[in-house]
Amino acid sequence: MGLARYRAEISRQKQEAILKAALDAFLEFGYDRTTIDYVAQQAEVSTATLYKHFPSKADLFGGIMAQIWMTDEISAVPIKPDIAPRNALINIGREYAQLLNSPTIQPLFRLIIAEAPRFPELGTELYHRGKEPFLKRLNAYLEAQVTSGNLVITDIPIATRQFLGMINDIIFWPRFLIVDLKMNESEIENVIVNAVETFLARYAALLHE
Repeated sequence: MGLARYRAEISRQKQEAILKAALDAFLEFGYDRTTIDYVAQQAEVSTATLYKHFPSKADLFGGIMAQIWMTDEISAVPIKPDIAPRNALINIGREYAQLLNSPTIQPLFRLIIAEAPRFPELGTELYHRGKEPFLKRLNAYLEAQVTSGNLVITDIPIATRQFLGMINDIIFWPRFLIVDLKMNESEIENVIVNAVETFLARYAALLHE
C-alpha cells in the first residue's frame, strides 16, 4: 500500500470512529448536550482531527445522516433508464423500506422532532445530506421514463414524493405511535407492490392512450 493510500485509509478509519461515537452520543444525550470534545474523546481522536473531518456539530450530524441514508452509494449509482418502471420501482421501494427499517433511523427522527425547534439545522442536514440525494435519484429515473414515453407525469417532484410517501406512511410513521409495532417481510413487500401498482395506475403511459 502506497503512502497516499495508507493515509487515506487512516483518515477513513478515523472518520468512521468519529461518526460511530457521535451517533452513540446523540442517541444517549441528545443533540444539545453532546459536545465535540466528548465525541473526540470517545472516538480516540483529537478535537482538531474531528474538526478537520466535520467543521461543526451540524456537519457531524449531517455526516451521520449521509452514512445511514447511504448518500454516497445512492448518488454514485443512478437507476438505469432501461429498467422497466415496475421492476425499477419495486427495487427502489425495497431499498427505501430497508433504509426506513434501519435500527437507528427511528431514534434519530425522534431526536430531530424533539430538538428541531431549537436546532433547525437538524432538519436541514436530514434533508440535504440524507433524503435529498434519494429523491433526486428517483426523480432522474422518472424524468427518463417520461422522456421515453413510458410514464406520463406532469409534476415529477410531486410524483416522487407520492411514491415514497405511500411506503413510509405505512411502514415507518405508525411506529412512532404504536409501541413495538413490527411488520414482517411479506407485509412490507405487500406495501411496496401495492405502492407500485397504485403509482403505475396513475402514471403509466398505456393508461393515458
